[in-house]
Amino acid sequence: MRAKAFLFLAVILITGGLRAEEPVNIPSSKENFHLFLLMGQSNMSGGVGLAAGDTKPVPSVMKMRYAKEGEEPKWAPGAHPLHPRRPNKKARFGPGLSFAEAYLADKPGVTVGLIPMAWGGRSIAQLSKGSEIYGDAIRHTKAAIQSGTLKGVLWHQGESDTVEQTRSDAYENRLHRLIEDVREDLGNPQLPFIAGNLAEFYGTGKDHKAPDRVTRITKIKEILRRLPEKVPHTGFVESNGCSPAARAKVHFDRKSCLLMGKRYAKVYADLFAQP
Repeated sequence: MRAKAFLFLAVILITGGLRAEEPVNIPSSKENFHLFLLMGQSNMSGGVGLAAGDTKPVPSVMKMRYAKEGEEPKWAPGAHPLHPRRPNKKARFGPGLSFAEAYLADKPGVTVGLIPMAWGGRSIAQLSKGSEIYGDAIRHTKAAIQSGTLKGVLWHQGESDTVEQTRSDAYENRLHRLIEDVREDLGNPQLPFIAGNLAEFYGTGKDHKAPDRVTRITKIKEILRRLPEKVPHTGFVESNGCSPAARAKVHFDRKSCLLMGKRYAKVYADLFAQP
């Protein structure tokens, strides 16, 4: 009986039914703990499944676990999956850890803390101030900055706002307002905000290639591309050369997630290299 009980517990631990507390080493200095809030929909949270080794922590990277209202968010080692997949969705691979690794390449002694708050399939209205998802993002970030320094926001979203004309028409104003709200609610009017473009292949799949849909996709892409011209302290990440994860041609594949993460880091670095 004891052997069976031990085997049952081992199976639960292996399959993730129970989760032991992983050891974390939070930097003693806020200046050495660089925080990034990850927002958007599925191409930020990840649209492709995990592979062997993805759950292995990345050195000098931590992630903030999702906590319900009234609970204290906790830090854990930085490993996939990053984002809370609610409700009951499979764990996915996204660009967050690739960004963190590239960001750390020239920053010895720094630890990155990722605050993953993206949620697949949501429009910008569903991610904006007043929504539960937005509230969660601000709540977790405020908890994170008790021990670190917020360095920026990474945003990848827009696919859901190509569904109908009213959404794409309102997108630019909603994006600019979301940036303003995030900066105001987190007390930093110059908080860097880096937006990634929709995939080049989005709009070529059989479910999204109707001419009116393609027109709306093109419009959202242009709004994202022109963001740095219109809103200070923002950056834009191009998606050229990326490939799709499936026939639907919506999500980036694994190698493209890795590439986009590196591009986010490059755009962020270039933003601070500007006079």
